[in-house]
Amino acid sequence: MNMEGNLDTIHHLFSKHYKSEQDCMDALIAAKWPSGFVCPKCNHTGCSRLTSRRIPLFECGCCGHQTSPLVGTLFEGTHLPLLKWFQTIELFLLPDGISAMRLHKAIRVTYKTAWLMLHKIRHAVGEFDARERLSGDVKVNCDQYGTNPSRCQFPNPFASAVVVGCTVTESGDLDQIKIHLLLHKRGTGNRATRHELAAFINEHVDVETATVDAFPLAYKLYLPLRRVVRDAWESLKSTYVALGPKYLQAYLNEYTVRRRLHLPAARMTMHQKLVTMCMATPAISYNQLITRQPKLPLAIAA
Repeated sequence: MNMEGNLDTIHHLFSKHYKSEQDCMDALIAAKWPSGFVCPKCNHTGCSRLTSRRIPLFECGCCGHQTSPLVGTLFEGTHLPLLKWFQTIELFLLPDGISAMRLHKAIRVTYKTAWLMLHKIRHAVGEFDARERLSGDVKVNCDQYGTNPSRCQFPNPFASAVVVGCTVTESGDLDQIKIHLLLHKRGTGNRATRHELAAFINEHVDVETATVDAFPLAYKLYLPLRRVVRDAWESLKSTYVALGPKYLQAYLNEYTVRRRLHLPAARMTMHQKLVTMCMATPAISYNQLITRQPKLPLAIAA
């Protein structure tokens, strides 16, 4: 299906589930307090709801503390209609994502607003991904992102060394995946060292609950994981054309988490999971996003 067809389908499905701001707010409240209201100050569960504002307030029946369901979430302080945020979440979940240029046309906001919304969601996805370590049957490759591994090529000035890991299910399928850029090796053709593989395992793998197979040699890699790196490159390239080093890690986090959200047999829908990630992540400002620096090399961070 082409992008226009995807957009039409998403808008049709979206309009069936979320017809108003109240529908969106109810979904956020359910994500915030899945078992019912809990006062963030005293943990009391009784409250009264004040609905005279655009964003409702909940007043604790014990201590009188007032709180909004958006406090401490990605949506705190937003001036945009929640319907636009929910549309963005749906479009973010397209198999190859959506660019800010397409989003600004699809939901009728400025390009800067579209860019900020997408990067805020990427931030939430990255924060969630960082908290979940790989466990179980884990494979770790050294590889190159930004080049086709099936072709012999000279060093690509835009290719970067990566360390990539995954968990493998009993059926042999890849579940959770992490791709870590080594930007200090961008364009050199050099791959990760054994020390950098060990640093990746130390940072991203729960070694107490994992059996780890590491593949440091370029000619002997875990092939399903190598295909993921190639697919990530092709997917991001098809949607965003060219990505600079500053935000590339955020886009790779987006790809790997979205890939996992698309896996079958999920307890919650993709949309519910992504909303939950956004509700569990404090808001980040435009200035914070644009001043953020790429992560340190693994060898230094370890």
